[in-house]
This record gives sequence, structure tokens and C-alpha cells, in this order.
Amino acid sequence: MELIIEFIKSHPREIIANIIACIAAVGSFASYQVNSQKKVLVLQIFANCVTAISFLVLGAWTGLAMNVIAITRNIVYYYKDKKAFSGKYIPFVFAGVMILWGIFTWTEWYCVLAVTGWVVNTLALALPSAQKIRKSILISSPLMGLYCLLTANIFSAIKEMISVVSAIIGLARYSGTK
Repeated sequence: MELIIEFIKSHPREIIANIIACIAAVGSFASYQVNSQKKVLVLQIFANCVTAISFLVLGAWTGLAMNVIAITRNIVYYYKDKKAFSGKYIPFVFAGVMILWGIFTWTEWYCVLAVTGWVVNTLALALPSAQKIRKSILISSPLMGLYCLLTANIFSAIKEMISVVSAIIGLARYSGTK
């Protein structure tokens, strides 16, 4: 028990950030259970907002930046039926912004993991094929998960690994579709 108390005293930021990340994971998992794209995006916006806060607490600036950009991206994708947000170039704009902010927030070598994962995720979300999106998760989630582990955001890393399992199940379940 003393060991646990000492750990809590010596790692308060990590504990607070992971409690926050746990809330984000619940929102993210809930998004897998809804049946409309707009509801998925709303729950993902919530999850990204809360995850951004967890990275802020940790001082993991690249993770924070990628989530803030993802919030904006998801809002734009929510309104993709509006002419101003329907361009095919939109995913590339967000990918470029992510790369630029990744450079600006660079602190360690592993920041490239988060940027690469988010860029893959951003480009894949614009694809019309759910199977291709699931396949992209096999690339993006391990990259983002490793970044999360290296920044001590354990619950976010767990969420990413569960996303991989979910994608594999979806790939197997819908193997005959595009």
C-alpha cells in the first residue's frame, strides 16, 4: 500500500492525465456503437477534446496539437454536405496542417509517430470504403498508441490497441465488402 501511495505522490500529472484519458476512451468506444456518421463524429469530437486535455496535462504538445486539429477536422467532416466543406482537397489540407504542427511541436523523436498516425487516419477517413478505413487503423492506431505509451498516456494507448482489435474484427466480419 505504501508503494502505491508513493507512486501517486510522485506521479500526480500522469495519474490525472490518465483519469482524463479514461473518460475520452469511454467516449471513443461509444462512438463505435452508434449507427450514424454524424453521431460518430460528435462522439469523436468529444473524445478528441478530452484526449487533448490529457495531453495538455502531460505536456505532450504534439499529441495535444494533433487532437485539436482532429477536432477541427471532425467538425468539417460533420458539415461535409455543405459546399464549403465538400472539397476533395480537404483531407490533404488537414494532413498538411498536421505535418506543420507536428514540426512546430516537435520535442522528441517519437512525435513523428503521432503525426504519421494522425495523417494516415485523416486521409483514410476521407475514403468511401469502410474496409479501407479499418485497414488504415492497423497502421495509425499502433503508431498513435506507441506515442501515447511514450508520453505516459496509458489509457489512450489502451484505447488505440482496442481500436486495432475492433478493426480486425470489422475486417473479418465484412471481408466480402469494399
